[in-house]
This record gives sequence, C-alpha cells and structure tokens, in this order.
Amino acid sequence: MNKLEKLFDNHPILISFALMTICLVRVMLLRDFSPSNELRYLSIADEALRDGHFFAFFNQGVAYADKPPLYFWLIMFCRKVFGTHSMLALCMFSYVPALVIIRVMDSWVRPEGALRRAAMALMAGTCALFLGSSVFLRMDMLMCMFIVLSLYSFHLLYSGEGNRKIQRLLLPVWIFMGLFTKGPVGILTPIVGILCFLIVKRDWKGLGEYLGWRTWGVMAALCALWFTAVYLDGGKDYLNNLLFHQTVDRAVNAYHHKQPLWYYLISVWYSVAPYCLLLAGAVVCSFLKTDGRARTDSELLFLTVTASTFVMLSVFSGKLAIYLMPVFPFMVYLFPLILRRFGWKTWMGWALAAPAALFAVLGLGAALLFGVFGNASLLEDLLKDSPYLVRGWALAGMATLGLFNLLALVSRIRKKPWERTVTAMACSMLLAAFCASGVMPEVNVYTAYGSLCAAVPENGDVVTLHVRRPENMDVYLGRDVVDFAKDIDAFLASDYVEDTADSPALGTFTLVVKESKVNSDERLKAFVGGCSVSRVGQWCVAVKSR
Repeated sequence: MNKLEKLFDNHPILISFALMTICLVRVMLLRDFSPSNELRYLSIADEALRDGHFFAFFNQGVAYADKPPLYFWLIMFCRKVFGTHSMLALCMFSYVPALVIIRVMDSWVRPEGALRRAAMALMAGTCALFLGSSVFLRMDMLMCMFIVLSLYSFHLLYSGEGNRKIQRLLLPVWIFMGLFTKGPVGILTPIVGILCFLIVKRDWKGLGEYLGWRTWGVMAALCALWFTAVYLDGGKDYLNNLLFHQTVDRAVNAYHHKQPLWYYLISVWYSVAPYCLLLAGAVVCSFLKTDGRARTDSELLFLTVTASTFVMLSVFSGKLAIYLMPVFPFMVYLFPLILRRFGWKTWMGWALAAPAALFAVLGLGAALLFGVFGNASLLEDLLKDSPYLVRGWALAGMATLGLFNLLALVSRIRKKPWERTVTAMACSMLLAAFCASGVMPEVNVYTAYGSLCAAVPENGDVVTLHVRRPENMDVYLGRDVVDFAKDIDAFLASDYVEDTADSPALGTFTLVVKESKVNSDERLKAFVGGCSVSRVGQWCVAVKSR
C-alpha cells in the first residue's frame, strides 16, 4: 500500500472535504451577494451596528422580526473584524456547518470502509440544494447543523454512549440554538422527531427522561433571557411580532411563500438530485420489514425524523424547497443503514444509472448546443440576458458535468462498486461548479448589484425603476435609494423629471432602470437620451446633470 492509499484509508472524510473545498472556494471568492436575501441581511446588520440594536432588527427602519439574532450577530462580527462584508468569511457560516453535519453523520452511521465513507460524504455534500446552500448566505445550514447535533446528543443518551451528564445539557442547548438561528423549525424538528421515535418504540418513560423538565427547563430559561432582551431592545410590539406574527401567522396562513400541501412531494426530487431515486427508494425500504435483520435504533430515528419533518413542514402554509434542509442528511445516511439490512438490490443500480444518464445527456447536450450554436438566432433571446452561457468556463462546466456522469453510467453498466458511481456523480457536481465559477464575475453583472452600484456616481440621489429590492443597495452605495418600483408614470411626473423652480431635487441624480424598459417606453427613452448613460449587464445607469 503506497502513502496515498494509506492516507485515503485513514482519512477518507478529510480528503472528501479537501476536494469539496478546492472546488467550492473559487465560487465563494468570485460570487457577489444576491439581491433577494443576502444583500438584505447585510443591510439589516449594517443598520443594527449603526443604531446599536442587538436583539431587535430593522430593515430601512421597518421592524424585521422574521429571523432570530444569531446569524445577524455573525454578519456584524465579520463586518467589525474585516471592516467590510467579506464573502469568503460569511460563506464559512454555511460551509463549515455543512462539513460538521457530514462529519457527525459519518461518526453516527460509521459506514464500512474508506471508499464507502468518502462516497457517502460526497453524496451528502453534493445533493443539489445542500451543495448550493453551503456557499450561499442563509441561516438554514447553520440551523440544520444544530438540529443534527441535537438528535446526535439524543442518540448518545438513548444508546448509553458518551458522557451522560454532558449530553443531557447539550440536548436542550442544541435545540435552543436551532431556534435561535432560524426560528420554530429549529425547535420543532428535533422535538417532533424524538417524540415520534419514542412513540414508535413505545418508550413512554423516555418521554419524561429525554423531553422532561430538564430539557424544557433549560430551553425555557434560554428563551426567557432572549425574549427579555428583545423586549428591552425593541419593545412590546416587536416582541409580539416575533412571537406571533412570525410564527403562528406564517404557519397557518402564510403571507410569503404560500404553497399547496403537496409542494414538498415535488420539490424534494430536485432538492436531492442527482440521488433522488436512490434516497426515495431507501426511505420506502425503511418502512419494510426483513426476515433477517430488524431495524436498528439509528435507522428508526432517521426514518421518523425524515417522515415527521416532511409531514410537519407540509402542513405549514409557508413553504420553500430549502425549508426541507433538515431532512437531507437523514435521507442520505439512511441509505447505508438500508444496505446493511437489505443488501444491494438491482433497483439501486437503476436508481443511480437513470439520473447519471440524464445528467450526461443534459451536460453534454448543453455544451454542444451553446458551443456550436451559440451564435445562432435560435438562442439570441436566451443569450441576451445570459451571454456567459457561451463562455469557455461555462462550456467546460457543462462538459464536465456530462462526462463524469457518463463515467458514472459506464461504471454502473460494468457493475463496478456503487461507491465509484456515486463518487463520479459527486465529482461531476463539484467540478462543474469549479469550472462554471470562472464566469461568475460576468454572472454577477446580470444577477447582482455590486457591479451596478460601482457604476453609480458617489454624489446625488439614486433613483430606481423596475429594480428588485433596490433598498438594500445601500450596502454598496452608503446611502438610501428612491424607488419608484414599476411606476414609470410616477417617475416621469416627479420632481426629478419636471424641473420646476420649487423642485426639491434640482441637483444631479442617477436613474437605474432595466434597459428593456427604456427601449419599450418612448417617454423614458427620451428622458434617458438627455442623460449621460452607461450600461451594466441588463441595466441602464443614466446620470442626469442639472
């Protein structure tokens, strides 16, 4: 055995993490903050630092009780340490929790052999939504980590492993930290999962032992401290908003992201792609009995957590695919437990071969389409707003995705160990991300606001039209914007255009508007024609001098 093989046998998880990091750190370094959530979180953190709020948060002066304070504290901490919002540093609060989740699950399940451990780690890390969430700025991965830690502490208590006194304390602390990171799902997922597990086991004494006064007492004490601080910082109305409007109202009759009951039955397939068929099959198998081996407690816990969380989130009115994040680690690591009980089955090979074939066709087909026909009029409309699709790095990403899935398919056809198939599929995702990140600076121009704001002069008002969530541009501009939403008539009738003697805005100002809107409205085109104009991606930056 050479040194490389010995290193892999001794540290398969570490090597898997190294591969993931090499492929994803380039994405973290080159991407810009998304306008939808990331820029808003940064703006809220800046406002909190400026106004001295640490428990009650505001976005443009409006109470923002949607999220608990932990994640904002992390953003504020990085802002103070680095003097700016560092994308790489902030991504670590998603990426490191992702690695912790995989490491805990590996220690919990203990898959047999280095190759299997590495394959399972890569499978967990490259489920589509899990992979994306590990490099985006959201609370979900951090909350998921605390949920996994809380359930692992419960497992250690139930199985009699580890230091019992420490785990008794850690169980409620981890549950509270899940709540403190994202909200009610952070506390409901582990509690409902444990409750269902104990009911299925008919362990009625366990209800008092693991979900008894100690657990609830610690959580109640921590919540009391938090809610008191919220009341002192934000007042009664903010506390009421946090406790009721952002919990009960969202669960029963959501004002955002309202979706039908069956939403997750659809979203789960692309969320855990390309392993969706395999993982769904493992969940179904876990419900079945075998003559040879009974379910282990770990398998039963994984199944009850997956099923109970899925049902609970489906009942809630507000739904997003990413809300299902706490289920993904348990779905993935349920598979090796199913293997121990059932052994390898023919359907498992097909469950890997089918998505490998699909991704091979999609990847190679896209590379051929954009590489050969990139200048054809057929693709003109698509490439108008996405010209980066025909760049070399993008084509390399598509080809890599296709080629490695083709290797995975060949591996299945030749009946090689399934771990090799999974490793090839995982590498297709990681290497495609690495290659595609080469066009990230150009993607940023079309999907983010950093390049756009860099083109805005330092002085004068900034006016926006047909810009999504422009209020959070203050992170880049250092000043608020005047947003006319989609009302072109209101803008053209405003003092910015009607240059009257008593106009409050006689100075220079900058209009940021979609170029397509300028071209489709003659009045707006005439106004912009009298300005100094620059173009950034799909945006028109028009500076009007007075």
